Amino acid sequence: MAWEIALIVFFLSLTVLVYLLFPVVLKLKDTLQNVNKTISIVNKDLPELMENVQDISVTLNTVSKKVESTVDDVVELEQLFSKEIKQPLQNIANSIGMLLQILNKLFDKKRSK
Repeated sequence: MAWEIALIVFFLSLTVLVYLLFPVVLKLKDTLQNVNKTISIVNKDLPELMENVQDISVTLNTVSKKVESTVDDVVELEQLFSKEIKQPLQNIANSIGMLLQILNKLFDKKRSK
């Protein structure tokens, strides 16, 4: 008799447990369906996205090479400017400074007399 009561209590507990878990199982089923839909959408769109990423990468690589070339041109221009313009201007400025010093000494000698 005790085992019959235990069996009845067990089946009642099992029935309550199934009753309580049934909505959870249904929600899990819906969630899995949504996950499957999402995965199929991602699988459908992923090749196009990867192609776009590859196109962007190629474009960035091209732009990077152009920027590098432009920077090299700017460095070369700066070196040319320094060699062809800056240095001669500094030489002229030094020569004018020396000429002014000489003229200054000459005028100082004339004033002294």
